[in-house]
Amino acid sequence: MSDIPAVESMVLDRPLRPLVSLNEALNQFDPPQGFSLGVSSLAIKEVRYGFRAVGFSFLIQEKLTSEVIPPMPFAAIPNTPDWLVGMINLHGNLVPVCDFVRVIGHGNNQVTNTTNINNTNNNMTESTKRMILILGKGDRAAGFLIDGYPCAVVNAKRTNTIPDMPTWMANCIASTFISNNEVWLEFDYENFLKRAI
Repeated sequence: MSDIPAVESMVLDRPLRPLVSLNEALNQFDPPQGFSLGVSSLAIKEVRYGFRAVGFSFLIQEKLTSEVIPPMPFAAIPNTPDWLVGMINLHGNLVPVCDFVRVIGHGNNQVTNTTNINNTNNNMTESTKRMILILGKGDRAAGFLIDGYPCAVVNAKRTNTIPDMPTWMANCIASTFISNNEVWLEFDYENFLKRAI
């Protein structure tokens, strides 16, 4: 026959224990030293998302709707600031698209039209290609040209460390955080738009 012992003999070899209530059974549980129920304080991670542009790392505000899209044609608007590269049609809504590079270079003769998102550079990798990050939704949405895709920022902790930055940027930073020894600036896009206009 088989070398596998019969179920009946396995059950009979163990002493029977009286049934107890669930509460009593849980109170009797004495885990061995080092035992873990699978939930560790190290395993708990708070993940937020951030993006990079003009040499800074920005954090997207909590609970803010965001979406990243590849470069697409935009309609230029005459008599607007240089940093407002144009409008795009996104889900039937007109969304302004802003370029941080042009904001920093505003009034600088070295700023050229190289930030036109209609032109694609074949030498750029997918991780460094400029993308459009949409923040907010509906008529409150605004697009921003960013470097590559947004990235996960794990366990960011609030900090008082504030890097040197242009005045326009300091006015639209809600808080500063640190994650993996990198400072992340929580970007308040609505405040940016109010102050920029």
